[in-house]
Amino acid sequence: MKSKIFRSMIILGLLLAAVPSFAAKRPPENPQEKDAIAYKQAYNLVLEEKWGDALKAMDAVIRNFSASAWVDDARFWKCYSMEKLNESLETVFKCYQEFINAYPKSDWANDARTNMVRIGRELAGAGKPEYETVVKSMETDGDEDVKLAALYALQNMGDAEALKTLTGLYDTSKSAKLKSQIVFMLQDFEEPEAFAKLREIALRDPDVKARKNALFAIGDKGGAESVRVLKEVVKSDPDMDLRKSALFALAETDDPSIVSFYTELALTDPDSQLARNAAIALQDVDTKEAREAVLRILKEAKDPEVRKMALFAIGDEGGDEALPALREIIFKEGDKELSRAALFQVAEVEGAGSLAVLKEVLRSSKDEELRRNALFAIAEHGGADVKNILLETALNNPDEKLAESAAFALQELEDVGTDALLDLMRKSKSERVRRAVLMSIADKKGAASVGVLTQVLKDEKDPETRRLAVFALGETESDEAVPVLLAIAKTDKDTKIATAAVTALGEIGTPKAKAALMEILEKKEN
Repeated sequence: MKSKIFRSMIILGLLLAAVPSFAAKRPPENPQEKDAIAYKQAYNLVLEEKWGDALKAMDAVIRNFSASAWVDDARFWKCYSMEKLNESLETVFKCYQEFINAYPKSDWANDARTNMVRIGRELAGAGKPEYETVVKSMETDGDEDVKLAALYALQNMGDAEALKTLTGLYDTSKSAKLKSQIVFMLQDFEEPEAFAKLREIALRDPDVKARKNALFAIGDKGGAESVRVLKEVVKSDPDMDLRKSALFALAETDDPSIVSFYTELALTDPDSQLARNAAIALQDVDTKEAREAVLRILKEAKDPEVRKMALFAIGDEGGDEALPALREIIFKEGDKELSRAALFQVAEVEGAGSLAVLKEVLRSSKDEELRRNALFAIAEHGGADVKNILLETALNNPDEKLAESAAFALQELEDVGTDALLDLMRKSKSERVRRAVLMSIADKKGAASVGVLTQVLKDEKDPETRRLAVFALGETESDEAVPVLLAIAKTDKDTKIATAAVTALGEIGTPKAKAALMEILEKKEN
């Protein structure tokens, strides 16, 4: 669900802010100096989580290389190792504090501040109020990453005091980013005060983005009161974007009443934009009732745009039950765009029912584009019946464009051999179809295709078709075609066809084809 995914991304960002970034500064790949060698060895102990050894090694770097560029790194990892070794929180806190005072611009300074905030909150909760100032400094500290880490620490505590602090921070903070995090954190608190704050933000906050975030947080919490608030926004808020957000947030609640609510909006709401959104929102409700509601909207909605949205809401799950409604739109709808959208949905449905509707469209629709689209959709189904339909259409349909499309669609079928294509080539009287067949034969690749195309070149008298057959030989990418193309390049009296043979050899590009090209060059020079 959208809000859950978004919230997960936020929490992932906070988690990354709460632990050291190992990519911030690394030892060089090939250290030459003694200090770099010593630091890298100590750093490897950190990566191996051998905290006692790492602490001793970092202490040695600090003691032996006091002027090194790696001392700030070593001091940070010393503090971190102390924390991992469960030394007293006050000692670790002081270690980080001294590090920041000494190296305020270090690559590790932000990580150290983040850890200080987390430890300070823990100490304050353990009855040492002097550390509470660290948490309060969130409002004055210019580093937003530190504030985010502190918020995450508060959320993890999950108690009434933490909730009170979060809501207070929301009211006083000027940072939109922080306020956004707080909104999504509030949905994890079960206390009524958390929901009350979300409702207040959703209904009255001057920041539209904050209101949207609160609406999705409310939807994710679920429950009757969440549904009531979201419906209130959908029905009465003057901001259409907020109404739309509330509409989609309703789907997150999984409340059974929303199907009838969406249906009523789609069929009766005077605002056509909201009605369209209500129809498409049903796609997020995966129930039989929702699918039935979509079909009802498809039949009863007077606004073609609402019906179009209902078409898209059918999706793959509509299945055979949607086919009668879709067929009716294709054949009886005056709106061509809606008819084509319905055909697209039919093509998405697998099985004999879908194929039957597509055949009917191909056979009896008067819309040329619909028939062509139906043809390619039929090809996607595959099978012997489909092969016969395409061959019949390519050979006998009076609409030359449709016949050509059928010849191209044959490329999609694996069970159409070169013999069947050659037979079509010989029987067809349409130049467009015959050229499309050549491309289909070339697409098969290999020696069999080369043999068929070579036969076409012998039998064919139309220069343009012969030239296309030469190009098709190049498309096979087969060495079997090289002798044929070399002979044409050397002896054919039609210059265009001879030139096409040279180009085709270049397309094949194998050593044998390159040798043939050199032979042609030598002949020209002689």
